[in-house]
Amino acid sequence: NDGRTDKMIAKIENGKLNIYNLDIDALASKFNFSGGQIKDAISSARNFAMVKNPENPAISMEDLYRGCKAQSNKSLSAFAKNIPPRYTWEDIVLPKDIEAQLREVSGYIKHKGKVYTDWGFDAKLSLGKGLNVLFSGSSGAGKTMAAEVIAKESGLDLYKIDLSTVVSKYIGETEKILRKIFLEAETSNAILFFDEADALFGKRSEVKDAHDRYANIETNYLLQKMEEHEGIVILASNFKANIDEAFLRRIHFAVEFTSPEEGLRERIWTHIFPDDTPINEDVDFSFLSKFKITGGNIRNIALNAAFLAAGDSSDDVRMEHIIRATKREFQKMGKLCTSADFGEYYELVK
Repeated sequence: NDGRTDKMIAKIENGKLNIYNLDIDALASKFNFSGGQIKDAISSARNFAMVKNPENPAISMEDLYRGCKAQSNKSLSAFAKNIPPRYTWEDIVLPKDIEAQLREVSGYIKHKGKVYTDWGFDAKLSLGKGLNVLFSGSSGAGKTMAAEVIAKESGLDLYKIDLSTVVSKYIGETEKILRKIFLEAETSNAILFFDEADALFGKRSEVKDAHDRYANIETNYLLQKMEEHEGIVILASNFKANIDEAFLRRIHFAVEFTSPEEGLRERIWTHIFPDDTPINEDVDFSFLSKFKITGGNIRNIALNAAFLAAGDSSDDVRMEHIIRATKREFQKMGKLCTSADFGEYYELVK
């Protein structure tokens, strides 16, 4: 962290600040600030604490994170969508090994300063000091939700870039946009979340025309910028098999999100409705878990069922509403509603 920890400690001690639960290393490893920015971040944190408790304005880590974020460059919003992280570990339902991988990613972010600075890896490596992560899996498997969980755990902003829209049909434009994104990211202290990574990282084909040649140049350019970038990059792909091997070699973590098994689907069903949503006792989550769908599908069904219940002037969400919403989701997916799938509820979807 290039002495950032020492700078923060000096600024805090000079200001004689009342701070509790302080973790300077965690802040210094995540925010790349000058001495002046550290001073301004602490000043902002003090103001946040004053608003909360004017009589005893003790600064919390939450206040310091807010202060640091206030100093970070917000220009990324011109190229990317800021996603306020809402989800925590309690919200996401995953197989144990996948959750363990995600927690390792979170640990990498938290302990980066210790490993690179205190333990000397910074002097050993000239490039590749950032964190590059690949999330692969079908749509609705939880990739974006997982990125939000990591951002919330880390206390960092999350910016989503859709690579399928960035890859311009005009030769050379993609590289210009990518250059601007990484330039702004240097001072944004945020997680870059590139969605639809297949658009740029698909296996490179034989060069047949100018567009193929420039597509390969753009891919090489992004690989170069990812190696130089010292921040956090997460890329999402629907198919890991489509990703070029040159890219996979530069990845620190490759997390593959699989379709949930029946037991996990039941856990997702039982967690999907907000606490304030009244659920009728006739709702059979065990039956619903037999539908072979993703967490994203379940979320869509739950929301649609709530609207169907509200439209029926019902006091609660009933099994009938969920089954009708499931029919609509199946239609959207191009799946047939069969008696084998819907059993005793088949009459509701005929």
